[in-house]
Amino acid sequence: MIQVRDSFQIRFGKIDQAVDLFLRLPKEVPEVFQPAGARIELLSDISGPMYTLHEAMHFESLESWDGSLQALFARPEFQEWFKDWKQFVEDGSREFYRVEQDNGGWSGKGAVVVRSCFRALAWRVHDAVDLLKDHGAMLVDCGVGQRPRVLTDASGRMFNIVLEVETPDLHTWEQHRRTMFRDPSFQAWFQRLLTCMSHGSHEFHSFLG
Repeated sequence: MIQVRDSFQIRFGKIDQAVDLFLRLPKEVPEVFQPAGARIELLSDISGPMYTLHEAMHFESLESWDGSLQALFARPEFQEWFKDWKQFVEDGSREFYRVEQDNGGWSGKGAVVVRSCFRALAWRVHDAVDLLKDHGAMLVDCGVGQRPRVLTDASGRMFNIVLEVETPDLHTWEQHRRTMFRDPSFQAWFQRLLTCMSHGSHEFHSFLG
């Protein structure tokens, strides 16, 4: 399975209109995506540059994604929709990831998603993937996370790994972050992580649908 992640910089003050318009498209042309088994997620920024939308599309293969994209472009409904959409978008980018561990999607609208992005040391990706799967399970056991998903890069710079997890709220996440180093099991895990990773960052998003 792959994840195609499109990031859109929305014009200042136009985020609500852009979200409403974006969520209309799958309803207008559902048959374009459903036969390919696609799962589409729309997320907005809680951290980072303001008024950013992220569309995460999950397909079984690049061929499935490309076929759906070409079918979408050929639909007159899309052409009409796109006339409005381009009025809201200033810039954008696209990234491809391999899904190393799927989660079936987020629990529902309003879910808080934490995206932890790591830079693995050269040729240590497989070890790092196993460690992030373990960390996702630890977050679930602690009650601070659920539905962990692990991704590796399929475009751009090599050795990038992502752990996406849903958390009840930002307060719960922050409290756990302040206390997790007291846990001997986390300390042991972190020492192993240091042998695989060079640095990382967190992003926080809200699931819109």
